[in-house]
Amino acid sequence: MIQVYRVNVSAPNLVSVCVDRVTNGCPCGRFYNKYKVDGARFGNVYELLKELENTCDLSNYPQSSTQERTFGIKRGTMKEKKKAEQMVNANEILEKSGELATFVIHVKYRQNSTWQGDIFWAEKQEKCNFRSALELLKLIDSALDTAEPEDKSDCPEADENV
Repeated sequence: MIQVYRVNVSAPNLVSVCVDRVTNGCPCGRFYNKYKVDGARFGNVYELLKELENTCDLSNYPQSSTQERTFGIKRGTMKEKKKAEQMVNANEILEKSGELATFVIHVKYRQNSTWQGDIFWAEKQEKCNFRSALELLKLIDSALDTAEPEDKSDCPEADENV
């Protein structure tokens, strides 16, 4: 029996993560949401998580249950956040695909200073829930383990002094 999974296209923070290559164990690719016409590129997991957090902040959904901690005062924190205007149709986001893998992510909650939601692996038609950002990254990593070998030719040399 074939299971068909549905994606909530009405979610304001729906994103498509298109992984094109893996460099030194880090996925690299493109990130699409409803608020950027051309999407954004990411070269590591930090950039991916930052784009996903920005998408939740732009849509103001889901609202964060805790305040972000920072070193020093963050500019613009006292202003009222404006909800961004959606510029891209959800179906256009879902049409994008990566060379290695494509994931559709829907963050449902931002509680306990992390995220909870669903991730859908488009190529395998598999859907899984995640309970934290770390679990989300582990799910993506486990899916990419079945993908092609790592690309080490394009990656910059790691700084040995760090």
